Amino acid sequence: MIDIEHKRDTDLPAATVWEEIRHYDRVLNWIPRGGESRIAVKGEGIGMVRDIELATQGYVQHRLVAFDNDQRMFSYTLTAGKPIGMQDYTVVATVTPIDDEHCTIRWAGKMTADDTLNEHEIGQALEVALGNMTTGIIALLKGETPNFIDQPNEDWQLQQPADE
Repeated sequence: MIDIEHKRDTDLPAATVWEEIRHYDRVLNWIPRGGESRIAVKGEGIGMVRDIELATQGYVQHRLVAFDNDQRMFSYTLTAGKPIGMQDYTVVATVTPIDDEHCTIRWAGKMTADDTLNEHEIGQALEVALGNMTTGIIALLKGETPNFIDQPNEDWQLQQPADE
């Protein structure tokens, strides 16, 4: 298991960024090919589950394990699927004000790769995915087109035999 972190400062107020990122069902608005993907959310609050069929990676399921509106923080864990070759991961998202017009978006957590893969490389691929989500959030809020980075190992799960 390795630690992962991606953080970026942006010229958007923390309240504006948090109002978008806090919604567990909006992730498809921030990712490559999100418009070709599907999401279904079951439940409310901590414990809610989102089932996502990603155009780029296949089926993924996350469970919300923590949420603090005042601290602008939430955390989720992988409960099904192996996106980019991850066996499991837990991610904490935070939005921290720098001043009235700037904030830091931070994703941090722990990840374990599938036994057949190099964990360090999969960790780097997760960092790219989290960076792409940050890029997508910022672009959405600014009304811009996101410039996503090519995702290493993105279609790994789609390439696996059906019985795995």
